[in-house]
Amino acid sequence: MIEAYFFRTPTLNRLRGGPLGSDLADLATSLRQQGYAWDSIRGYLRGCDQFARWLLQQGYAVADVNQTLIKRYISGLQRPPSGRLPKAAEGLSHLLKLWRQQQRLPERIDASPHTEVDQWLLRYEQYLDHVCGTAASTRHHYLRMARCFLAACFGTGPLAWPSLQARQISDFVQQEAANKRGGGRKLPSTAVRSLLRFLVFSGALSPGLEAVALTPRQWTHASLPKRLMLLSRLGLRACEVVNLCLEDINWHEARVVIRSTKTHHERVLPLSQDVGTAVANYLCWGRPTTTSRVVFLHCQAPFRPFADSAAISRIAARAIGRAGVSGSARLGAHVFRHTAASQMVNQGASFKDVADVLGHRSLQTTGIYAKLDLATLSDVALPWMGDTQ
Repeated sequence: MIEAYFFRTPTLNRLRGGPLGSDLADLATSLRQQGYAWDSIRGYLRGCDQFARWLLQQGYAVADVNQTLIKRYISGLQRPPSGRLPKAAEGLSHLLKLWRQQQRLPERIDASPHTEVDQWLLRYEQYLDHVCGTAASTRHHYLRMARCFLAACFGTGPLAWPSLQARQISDFVQQEAANKRGGGRKLPSTAVRSLLRFLVFSGALSPGLEAVALTPRQWTHASLPKRLMLLSRLGLRACEVVNLCLEDINWHEARVVIRSTKTHHERVLPLSQDVGTAVANYLCWGRPTTTSRVVFLHCQAPFRPFADSAAISRIAARAIGRAGVSGSARLGAHVFRHTAASQMVNQGASFKDVADVLGHRSLQTTGIYAKLDLATLSDVALPWMGDTQ
């Protein structure tokens, strides 16, 4: 297989006789099946061969590979000015995956035994997953914020929970919220409260401190939200786009099932002609050949589903930027929901209708969209006290 990427006999002999041997052929086959370009596969094979030779020179076997060893190897490579991973290390993740499939490495390779912080965060992650049923993307954000919180409160010292002070909690939440905008300002308080509840649940803290992590004021109705005339019909959340599967679309009945990881509730929406045509064109002409049942995939190899909803938001933000729309720091995937809702409100839909489409469980959440139709607001406004008519 590697002869498809290297033509000179000396190079082929060197690679085949190297420490990787037949692993290079298996790696090339795997990369080709994932859809990687010829140049990329060639570069990955060279890089992996270089890593294997380094292991041999240092006296290590495959079973000795761990994160510390990998970081040590990468630190000796010349990094590009952009700060990205050196080219010689770009294929290492694929080689490690191959070795795991061959059961020559464990599923998870650790740099060293878990620190006290790592042990607590692992238990916290399990609590979020198994007790709270928190979505994976939410767990990621909470764990990142929890690690920052523990570092701010205890530094590199032991986690002395009884010494935790209310002032430390409020100061951390305020400082983190000050660096964020919009809805992101609520994350520090929400994540810290979640961690403190876990510590109470675990018996490490007495109840009460979690109330200190106050949510900053969010002036939801301070201004009219941006209303953009974009190709928006269903108003899906970014996470719902990521999780949409082929079996969720019923072409004969022209409907689509939305399985929300945020609310853990399903809702069924009509598949309009324009949306259905766009999705069908993508499936027929734009979607890579794959066995995945997820609808939307990366357009470059490896052709896999998106890891989280942040990728959808970045794609939306770039598309909005190319369209020349500016003037708000919050332009991203969520603005499409505002567009869909504003269209429904201005066409006479009730708040209950809007809530059903968007998947809101409370009409108070949907209330923000009332601001979009000032004429309707004037109809339902209470009379002013001085009005005698």
